[in-house]
Parts: sequence; C-alpha cells; structure tokens
Amino acid sequence: MPNPAFIVDGHTEQCFISQICPGRPIQRTNLNGKNVTISAIAKKISSMIRMFGNRHYPIIVLIDKEDRENSIKDICTELHDNLIAEGITDQDVRIGVADRMIENWIVADYQLIGNVQEKPDKTDGLRGSSVIKKCVGSYNKVIDGVNFLASINKTIVYQNSPSFKSFVDKLDGIECEYVNFQK
Repeated sequence: MPNPAFIVDGHTEQCFISQICPGRPIQRTNLNGKNVTISAIAKKISSMIRMFGNRHYPIIVLIDKEDRENSIKDICTELHDNLIAEGITDQDVRIGVADRMIENWIVADYQLIGNVQEKPDKTDGLRGSSVIKKCVGSYNKVIDGVNFLASINKTIVYQNSPSFKSFVDKLDGIECEYVNFQK
C-alpha cells in the first residue's frame, strides 16, 4: 500500500500538500529560482530521500520550471538521472514540474481569478503570480496560493495545463482525494 512522502520547492507547495494530504511527510528543498541547477536540486533531494529511510513509497517531487529553457519532460529526465548519479536507485520517485511556477495551475482555471473571456490561450509558461496579482489585486503566495490551489476545478486545469496533467498522471495509485477527479 502506498505511503507517500513529498519533496517540494517552497512554502506554497508545502502548505498546499499538507492541506490535501494531511499527515504525510513533506520536505522543502528551498532551492528554487532560475539560477539553481538541476544537479544542486538532485543533491538536496537525494539527502532528503535518504532521511526518509525507505519508509515511504513513492517519493513525490514537485519543483518549478522557473526560467529554464528545457522542456518539462527533459527536466524530469535530467533530475531523475542526477538522482541515480547520487545513488538513488532503489526508490519509486515521481517527479512533477510546474511550468513556470505552481501559480500557473491556478491561472489554468482562469474563472477562479478573472473574466474567462480574458483568459490567455496558454497558461503554462506564464509568470502566473503576476497574472494573479493583475486579476485579483494583491496576492500572498502562501495564503492565497494555497486557497486557490485547493479551489481550482481540477478537470479544467487538467485540460488546460500540460504540466498539471503530467504531474497528476504520475500520481496513479496514490490515495489522495485531490487527484481523484473526472479527467
């Protein structure tokens, strides 16, 4: 039976995961930003995986793409390869990457924050937090971001955000009400 643990970029993701999967261990890398290498992220994640001591299955990783040029798929592959190079070979690690930031998943359900007629054609790749601020006035990543993420219409976001779809598809078999929705 799955007993997942999570490793995420920062506070917004940590608070969000703790709300949708209460009681599960969540570690923050605190390594986000366009200048952080995938290799550095892998080093940090590998040490966190070791601290879990083979007590959790799977390990779910969620990071932001930031301004990296590589595709989501390439970033996942690079991170996976770097984890193997760090000696993480016996774990089920499922890697998700929000394109450009997790706020883009909120923007993918545009009616939550603004007039749906003004919705951008593509939401992945935008500076989601700036879009949200423009639509709602002020925006606190940890408070507002977590509330918005908990309120999104997951079916709409799944259809509008390739990065959300990719991440959710990797969570097959995880008992989490949040990912059990009409796709």
